[in-house]
Amino acid sequence: MKKSNIVAIAALFLTAAIWGLSYSAQTEAMKNMEPLSFVSLRYVLGCLVLIPFILYKRKKIEKSLLTGGVICGFCLAGGEILQQFGLLYTTAGKAGFLTALYVIMIPVIGIFIRKKSEILIWIASLLSVAGTYLLCSDGTIGTIGNRGDIMMLICALFFAFQFIAIAKFAPEADALQLAAVQFLTVAIISGAAALIVGEKCSLSGITGAIFPILYCGIIAIGFACTVQVAVQKYVHPATASIILSTASVFAVVWGCLILNEKYSVQNLIGCAILFGATILVQLPSRKLEKKD
Repeated sequence: MKKSNIVAIAALFLTAAIWGLSYSAQTEAMKNMEPLSFVSLRYVLGCLVLIPFILYKRKKIEKSLLTGGVICGFCLAGGEILQQFGLLYTTAGKAGFLTALYVIMIPVIGIFIRKKSEILIWIASLLSVAGTYLLCSDGTIGTIGNRGDIMMLICALFFAFQFIAIAKFAPEADALQLAAVQFLTVAIISGAAALIVGEKCSLSGITGAIFPILYCGIIAIGFACTVQVAVQKYVHPATASIILSTASVFAVVWGCLILNEKYSVQNLIGCAILFGATILVQLPSRKLEKKD
């Protein structure tokens, strides 16, 4: 395996670990802020973090980069907003499982855009979905079909297209600029959505959620999401999605270490299956990278 691939895979695991901790931070933030306002604010902060580095590089922003950043941001915003609203009408377990279906949606979409995946990626994708089910459900997911569930399925589709869009635009773009445009797009769309639904964002609410805002904005968005954009060009989008799906596993780890949360044997088996999928998906990666 090439050194660039190894570094990219390690960076994606680091991103997943950071995202896993952000789940706890988001939960804390919701005690003081409304969801769409929080989404908008953290993406504004993520964008602001990158501006000094972009100005330092003094690299011209290409029109194609703006287009790519807006497309990536639109897909990401669609996923974020639908996920927030879907949680109002469905359970957290179903939400986690249905959102994770983006992992299997990526190779399916790849069939139609001539970016086919090898058999081991299909197997690893199915394993990651099964692992997520065991991790999220405890056997309580039940039937799927209410409007919250539908929102989560569409949310997963948006996330799948976001991975594919990054894979398309990142190789030819400056990672910092592409990430900044993507973040700004999410901030604008989610901010507009917050205004439309009548959310209120007070200074006291922001102050009460300052630490989750700083963590999610600077670390989870400004750093981790930029890392995703920078390194995804070196791996197949399905591979990247499977590795990043371990954010759920890291959420369990952080929950145990920080919040003293307890998990069942079924949950732990789900974690093991997810990690097994990330190992399995590495086997065909060298051949895939040569093709791409």
